[in-house]
Amino acid sequence: MTAHEFDTNLSKLTGKLKKEDRHYATIVKAVQILYWLFIPLFIVRTIRYYTDSHNINNLISGIALILGFLFIALSFRKLYNEYQNVDYALPTLEMLKKAAYRYQPFQKRVLGVIPGLLLMDVGLTFEWIGEGRSVLDSQVFFLGAILFGVIIGLVIWYFKYKPLRDKILDLVREIER
Repeated sequence: MTAHEFDTNLSKLTGKLKKEDRHYATIVKAVQILYWLFIPLFIVRTIRYYTDSHNINNLISGIALILGFLFIALSFRKLYNEYQNVDYALPTLEMLKKAAYRYQPFQKRVLGVIPGLLLMDVGLTFEWIGEGRSVLDSQVFFLGAILFGVIIGLVIWYFKYKPLRDKILDLVREIER
């Protein structure tokens, strides 16, 4: 690849990255807002359910769900800030490696969502127990929903973000030659 071709490819790729980073930041912000809306709704719901029933399961369920939403909203806020504040002025190789990491399907930073998911699982389990359902049913439902979400996310990644990541990795290899 000539220097001109490399510069053209890098310029096109950087433009695409900026566009995708903005788009991804918008999606993450929308999901974050959704979780922030859930928090007051579930505070009201928890107070209402507990005052009506005085059932400790309703209280534990509500508090766990609220805390789960809070953890996830905070994780999404951090993720939004990362995508919103990407530094494209970094040296080319460093910028491309960080971009490749941003667009890989499994990342360490997503681990921040796990405490929120676990709290949501606890909340759902206590809610279902309070309704006379089994713990096994709640686990099958919750884990099934998580698995479904992961599969949908991987399909979207494969068709939308994998080609972008592959182009980034190709340029990284070209630079490192």
